[in-house]
Amino acid sequence: MNPFKRIACIIAALTLLGACSREVSVKIGVAAPMSGPLAQYGKDIAHGAEVAVDELNKDFFMIDGKRARFELAIEDDKAVPAEGKIAAKRLIDAKVQAVFGHFNSGVTIAAAPLYAGAGIPQLSVSTNPKYTRMGLKTAFRITADDIAQGAALGHLIQKKLRPKSVYLVDDGTLFGAGLAAEVSKALTSGKIAIQHDSIDGNSADFALQAQKIIESSANIVFFGGDEATGMPLLKALRKAGSSAKYVAGDAMCDASTIKHAEGSGDNDFYCSLAGVPPSWLSAGIAFTELYKTRFGVPGAYSALAYDGIHLFAQAMQRANSTEPKVYLPEISRESFNGKIQGSLSFDDKGDIRDGTIVIFESINGTLTEQRNML
Repeated sequence: MNPFKRIACIIAALTLLGACSREVSVKIGVAAPMSGPLAQYGKDIAHGAEVAVDELNKDFFMIDGKRARFELAIEDDKAVPAEGKIAAKRLIDAKVQAVFGHFNSGVTIAAAPLYAGAGIPQLSVSTNPKYTRMGLKTAFRITADDIAQGAALGHLIQKKLRPKSVYLVDDGTLFGAGLAAEVSKALTSGKIAIQHDSIDGNSADFALQAQKIIESSANIVFFGGDEATGMPLLKALRKAGSSAKYVAGDAMCDASTIKHAEGSGDNDFYCSLAGVPPSWLSAGIAFTELYKTRFGVPGAYSALAYDGIHLFAQAMQRANSTEPKVYLPEISRESFNGKIQGSLSFDDKGDIRDGTIVIFESINGTLTEQRNML
């Protein structure tokens, strides 16, 4: 080989080696339902995370003096606890350095001990209080829990919707039954007449359930659970002629929910979301525009996933390390710049401090924020 070419090759190799030594790879897991009735929520989470990763890579985010290269490992938990454990094991085997997930409380709680055993920080949107009360140092919640959400929904029903009587229905899941119980507590304190049924969405006779609700003369129906059960109940009520106000939690509070309702949720439909809407801050507005260019209108959980990925990146940057055992303490130690949520910090259980609950009302088929209802 020509001496000059040999020298050029050596210089090129050294340059490449130097460039590589100034970079660090970061793999973050995302686990949520990517198939089945709740797939839209999982895809919204994944897309929010993708926008954050693209932004971090484009902005030359630095960790310990090295440029960080972020990538996602996305797993489908199918909204089933057993599948959630399988997804968690796959992410652990893939050596992810953090996990954003899961969506369903039952799945999150099932998978959380696996992440804890591997020492991997987990940030979830699941709202059942049990998640952060298992004593796991790796478990964090980026939204308010069902105690706060149930109190807010109870206030909405009791103070704003002026109920004659309330009919509560839950889908028997950890999330649904837990949220319905918290709403019931809030209403019981107000001495409001309540009836409560728990149903299995796979075997329920929705027409019969709707008739039972109508015969009770309840003018408010609260549903605790996922859209897979809550939607057919809503449709059955409207088909049977019920004009009762329908109130649901954050698993039925998305533009796609109203679309799936096919007219049944155009009015007299109320729901809650745990988290700050993107429209509240200028950074959120910028995020929405960026998101739209790739995926369309952001879903209810897109912004939370976006903030969650940035939170992990900031914790690693503060610790000067991508090693979970090194940067994990930083998550509990200080507040973070939630791009959309504002300042974020966690208490000793791993719950977000001062979590926000927002109420939405469907007005002529458009979910509209109602700040005067809390």
